[in-house]
Amino acid sequence: MQASLDAALNPASVAIIGASDNPHKVGGRPLLYLQRYGYRGAIYPINPARSSVQGLRAFARIADTPQVPDLAIIAIAGDEAVGAVEACAARGVKVAVVMTSGFAETGEAGARAQARMAAAARGGGMRLIGPNCQGLANFATGMVANFSTIFHELEGRDGPVAIVSQSGANSQAIYALLREKGVSARHVHATGNEADVTVADLAAAVVGDDGVRLVLLYMEAIKDPPTLAAAAAQAHARGLPIVALKAGRTASGQRAASSHTGALATEDRIVDAFFERCGIWRAADPQELVRAAELYLGAHRPRGRRLAFVSNSGASCVMAADQAERQGIPLAPISASAKERLRRALPAFAALDNPIDVTGALLSDSGLLGAVLPIIGDDAQTDLLLLALPIAGAGYDVPRFARDLAQFQQTYAITGAAAAPQAAVRQAFADAGIATFAREGEAMDALAQLADHAALLRRAPPAPLVRIALRGKPRFLSEAESLALIAQAGLPVIEHRLCRDVRELERALLALGARFDGVIAARRARGGRELALGARLDPHFGPVLLVGDGGIYLEALKDYRLLLAPCTENEVAAKLGELRIAPLLGALRGEPPRDVRALARMALKLGEALIAWDGEVAAVDLNPVMVFDTG
Repeated sequence: MQASLDAALNPASVAIIGASDNPHKVGGRPLLYLQRYGYRGAIYPINPARSSVQGLRAFARIADTPQVPDLAIIAIAGDEAVGAVEACAARGVKVAVVMTSGFAETGEAGARAQARMAAAARGGGMRLIGPNCQGLANFATGMVANFSTIFHELEGRDGPVAIVSQSGANSQAIYALLREKGVSARHVHATGNEADVTVADLAAAVVGDDGVRLVLLYMEAIKDPPTLAAAAAQAHARGLPIVALKAGRTASGQRAASSHTGALATEDRIVDAFFERCGIWRAADPQELVRAAELYLGAHRPRGRRLAFVSNSGASCVMAADQAERQGIPLAPISASAKERLRRALPAFAALDNPIDVTGALLSDSGLLGAVLPIIGDDAQTDLLLLALPIAGAGYDVPRFARDLAQFQQTYAITGAAAAPQAAVRQAFADAGIATFAREGEAMDALAQLADHAALLRRAPPAPLVRIALRGKPRFLSEAESLALIAQAGLPVIEHRLCRDVRELERALLALGARFDGVIAARRARGGRELALGARLDPHFGPVLLVGDGGIYLEALKDYRLLLAPCTENEVAAKLGELRIAPLLGALRGEPPRDVRALARMALKLGEALIAWDGEVAAVDLNPVMVFDTG
């Protein structure tokens, strides 16, 4: 039986194999950090050449410690690290953190050594984090089993964020970006090569921490999708958002990931479908990963994405309108009664539409913002509010503006943010608990992310992932066998006949009223739109459905979307609406709209069939599927 990962995050005792008196070495930093950050458990330096290390009694072997350590840090080189794992497993250690590199990321020989290490840990019921990992940090307890320099430069502080990263360097980069925003992290963990414990495992552990209100993940491969899906479901139940950066989107990125941590590639669109299903927001880079952190940590979740933009600059208002339209962010409407109230509150030359320009009068009338914000709130048509102050220096009562915006958020439960290029202005809003941004565009992106992620999390929790192993020897089915299998699953197929000789062909052609067109005779469907429908078993994520543009364009234009089965008719229809050809499926030049709901229902049946076939069928491609105005 494998040990619980609670021993990794909250160990009662820690041993450091390869402990060094030099706090700048890999084996020295964990000792330094454990003492600096107030870890209260027992600490056992393991170094056969010394009687004490950094002021603590040292032991020659892990077997010599007065009690069995919950956690062992291994900071010695090469084959010695494998031996240390074996010794820890034999001693009964619950979790080993292997910082040593030179394993699966280096090639076949390293992979074999890593496999021996993992087998030794498994045989002793011990969990293994790494190898090639930077370590763990839990600032709630001072358990900082990590060798990064970042905790020298930025003093660790307990906070509401958990960072779990496959890459050690990236975990520190994310931590530094958070600290730049004034946000602290409780958990900062790196998993390295993931010989045993994965990002998904540690994500599942940290979502159970009541002090965590935001989880940030970095992955180069998703080795255990069901565990990550279960962690996301647990987070969903708590209202806990997860934002993830999955690298390796391109073939070049996947090759780089393989050489970095030995990660295996997965088709990237399947990852998109998996994250969407689980309610995980996918970020494109570390900056986007932390972009909306302050907003996530706020008290309110937006009900929609209608934006009110308020500024003392007409230019900012014009640019905001442009950006909102480019990004598809709807500007909140202003009712006639609200416009009348704005007319009385604002100078006579002020425009009364959204974006709302409070004009330069804000300099002489510090109460102007406090008068305008309740009008927006009372109008009850706004979900998000952005206050942009491109200039607000001497003479502006910025602390009052910050208090007014904070009061607006509290009174109307509307998420607000402030954008200002001046650091002192941003600090005044941050002190009032307002999310702040240097650039208006970045603030709009973050607000849109928060709203879209909130919509994702409002959906019902998904069903657990379906995992199906392929059975039997692989072979291609003939077209006749394929059509029979599809029909048996309840999907509509064109009327057809299988002809084994000329006489059967003649009878089939007569029955179908069709001309000769090959071995299978079928009616020719005319007047429909050619779409594509497919399904296959992914070895990591299970049944995957494809809907997209069909015919000869599927491979060339790659206008398709993927979903994980089982799913709902509405989810399939929504994916069809995301296609580049989606406008062509509606009413066009007098033609009726195509029955995309019929295709959505067909996709559901195909997904159900792939699950019911239970590994006997690996993939199904239906192209083209003719979609008419009905059916």
